Amino acid sequence: MENRSMRVALAAAGICVLFAACGGSSGSVFGGGTGGGDASGSGSGASAGTGDGAGAGSASSSSTGYGNDDVGGPSAGPSSGSGEGAGGDMSCAGETSTAELVPLDLYIMLDASGSMDERISTSVSKWEAVTEALEAFFTDPQSAGIGVGLQYFPLRDPDVPATCTENSQCGANGPCAMGVCRRTRPTAFCSSNADCPSGDTCLDLGRCSVSGVLCAPPGGTCPSGGGTCRPVTESECANPYSCNPDVYAAPAVAITPLDDASAAALVTSIAQKEPLGGTPTAGALAGALQQARAHAEANPTHRVVTVLATDGMPTDCDPVSADGIAQIASEALAGTPSISTFVIGVFDGDDDGAQATMDRIAEGGGTTSAFFIDTSTDVTQAFLDALTAIRGQSLACEYQVPAPSAGQTLDYGTLNVEHTRPQAGDPTTIFYVSDEASCDAAAGGWYYDVDPATGGTPTKIVMCPATCTQFREGGQVALRVGCKTEVPPIN
Repeated sequence: MENRSMRVALAAAGICVLFAACGGSSGSVFGGGTGGGDASGSGSGASAGTGDGAGAGSASSSSTGYGNDDVGGPSAGPSSGSGEGAGGDMSCAGETSTAELVPLDLYIMLDASGSMDERISTSVSKWEAVTEALEAFFTDPQSAGIGVGLQYFPLRDPDVPATCTENSQCGANGPCAMGVCRRTRPTAFCSSNADCPSGDTCLDLGRCSVSGVLCAPPGGTCPSGGGTCRPVTESECANPYSCNPDVYAAPAVAITPLDDASAAALVTSIAQKEPLGGTPTAGALAGALQQARAHAEANPTHRVVTVLATDGMPTDCDPVSADGIAQIASEALAGTPSISTFVIGVFDGDDDGAQATMDRIAEGGGTTSAFFIDTSTDVTQAFLDALTAIRGQSLACEYQVPAPSAGQTLDYGTLNVEHTRPQAGDPTTIFYVSDEASCDAAAGGWYYDVDPATGGTPTKIVMCPATCTQFREGGQVALRVGCKTEVPPIN
């Protein structure tokens, strides 16, 4: 059985920690349909993401009554604009329904390293403050239906033995912690002087006979009545934690829509976790992104993001630099499907440039900056606020492509996105652009996750960054089908 007191003592030696967190219709709306009917189309449902980040989705109405005349663009996708720009018959009413947000899934990679046990007040530790916020988020009615999965870091390397007596048993996770460098700080374990910095010496490790704390060298008297420092005959590998992304990609709790049962499973998992160890940020983040990508591939209509929460600077696994870890996040953002990374940092001020490091990782993950929480504030409330903001930001920018009736196909050249601002009058049509690279930095726009002009089948309607920012301010988002897609004017 693994010796917890040894693990705690070894873990206490110079650890850093990580949490690691868009007139009537005469046209054919869907190909293959015939017949008349009521083309008014109405419905109700959630608007774009609001300040409190409401909800995982919305209800939408279904429209009926599809005509025979072709007034839309080519079925392969929206056509390019004309000299006048709009490219559509402005008298065309089409059929309108409330836009449905795509389902949102979060994979949370939560720092459970030893420093999370540090107290931030006389009554609470960082671990207690953070997990209280998570439990409140899981049980918040506004989170109902959002998919959440959870894993912790560090996790032990499954190939590392529970105990050791010599270095060969530890391999790359060694040395076996049977000695400690006399003057090196933070504590460095060793088996000979060669393992210590030049000029330092390796002392045999011992344990106090009364207090049980580690000591060196054996033979001396432990302070405060701790007894005699006796040699240890068995120890633990000095670096027992995994850097393998595959280890972190396997969730402690799989991504499941939040309801009473799934929230209880997450709360139970947290209650059973004991903070201990270092901060293998690179391996943990890579694994989280791997799991998020696999989930997104299996659920192509969902928006899947990672939330990395940490209370310390990256250690243990290469790379440990901010740029190196940001590159891991950047590659996931640029991949297909694209996975964003949100970062929440809990620190005692901006120690060791922590805020710049967390911001750099978030920037690489496409979320601009980290949520940085100073431990002198109300950590529980600040952490809950960060999760709520992540929920809102993630929900405001992607919508479901409307499903046609049975036996029909959607003409992608006849869909328009409209936005009505809060307390505003008439809706504004958002121009279509072919892809994210074509987004206007100021005017924004929208595009399909897969360009139908290439023969692909879109599953999402994605807002450009500027439009996403606009939608986060609230209002109503609607889809109008049956009129030629409007594109930006050509200057």
